[in-house]
Amino acid sequence: MTVREHTYPVPDEAGLAQMVGAATPHFALQIRDRVASYAAALPADHPRQAELTRHVAHLEALALGGEAGREGQAELPARPPLAIPSRDTA
Repeated sequence: MTVREHTYPVPDEAGLAQMVGAATPHFALQIRDRVASYAAALPADHPRQAELTRHVAHLEALALGGEAGREGQAELPARPPLAIPSRDTA
């Protein structure tokens, strides 16, 4: 069985929150696909469908909209340009 063929059990709420909470914009769509596969494995009337749907929407927004810095997060100070010494110092 390949990794793609392996089916993973739906994680508990804490495991799912850990996976989604660690998502970065770069990997959000891959994690979204994993969460969507969990939702597809459960019956449509399962109590966790709403939670999974919220996570899918959050991950799509993260992937498409990026992530802003935290409120009050300081910017790095400007760096001076690199000064290259001249070889003509004779």
